[in-house]
Amino acid sequence: MDGDIKNGPISDKFAILSVSLSDMVRNIRILLILTVCGMLWACGGDDRFRVEGVVDGLGTRGLQLMYESGNGLHTETIQAIDGKFSAEGASKDYTLAHLTTTDGRLIARMLVRNGQTLKCVFDVDNPYNIQVKGNKPTEEWAKFLRENHEQLRSSDHAGANRLILDYVDSHKGDIQSAALMLTQYYAVDGESRADSIFALISPEARPDAFVSAYRRMVSRLNTAAIEEKVRSFNLYSAQGKHENFYPGRASYSMLYFSGAPGERRDMVTPVMHRLVDSLPKRRIRVVEISMAPDTAVWKRNWRADTTAWAQVWVPGGPANPTFAPLDIPRLPYWILCDSLGVQVYRGSDISAAVDSLRRRIHARNI
Repeated sequence: MDGDIKNGPISDKFAILSVSLSDMVRNIRILLILTVCGMLWACGGDDRFRVEGVVDGLGTRGLQLMYESGNGLHTETIQAIDGKFSAEGASKDYTLAHLTTTDGRLIARMLVRNGQTLKCVFDVDNPYNIQVKGNKPTEEWAKFLRENHEQLRSSDHAGANRLILDYVDSHKGDIQSAALMLTQYYAVDGESRADSIFALISPEARPDAFVSAYRRMVSRLNTAAIEEKVRSFNLYSAQGKHENFYPGRASYSMLYFSGAPGERRDMVTPVMHRLVDSLPKRRIRVVEISMAPDTAVWKRNWRADTTAWAQVWVPGGPANPTFAPLDIPRLPYWILCDSLGVQVYRGSDISAAVDSLRRRIHARNI
């Protein structure tokens, strides 16, 4: 009986089991190797970084990833399919990267460096609604933007600056504090205050190369936007008609870009009324261009106003092909141009815009 058991069917089963275990071990080893290789590939290697994910609402269109490294400004053009995208770059140290549509509309900013893969979920209509995994500085930065998006997008710059100051004060050793100051702090007429806050950040968290690289990139982007001429346009007006704008019809034109969520129109409208009432209307043109997300929001805004200037709504907001080259960075925003469409003032300070216009009117005795 014992011999029959050793040499019978049970022995055959053990032989089969032995082969199966051998194959299983081999398969597990292969799987482990593939997993490790996949992880290494996903990290982009030590000499690359990778940004991938989805932009909700984008559809199929082009994107650009722009960043400064030690050897200059880099622009990687990529094609998103149904909002999904993947891009690579190289930077030895942390640098600020901008992801935009090919017509210049900001999607998101992030901190990147070699050896990292960022997994992202963005929103084509809201650069503050971002979710990122892959490095702690960008994760923390994204969390701050999401939690404070209403204040940061409003025209209450003082309130937004207080939020940023509180964050910097409690994160002095983190590089995202430097990124936040460089990209979000409103420093118009308050440069010395901004410098003193920036100095609170430890030198290790604001390396000179990082700051210089970002400022070089912004300088190049701003130069292109500043040199762009204001184009003619024909847009739907608040009165239900179409407003035809052509720079050559006036000595100067002031374009007031509005439509930010939570925008304090009560702070702007009186100044605009005083300006328009005092202007030589045949020589000066004022047009308010709403970049509200839809006409319903726009109509709620203008119905509360009794304005003496043209009001129009632009589909697509800052990404509209007519205005995208002007690179409107925030709302509200003012651009003053001459009869050739050349920009002579651009910024977020209505008082500075009005002063610039009055000086030019006086100088030309208009």
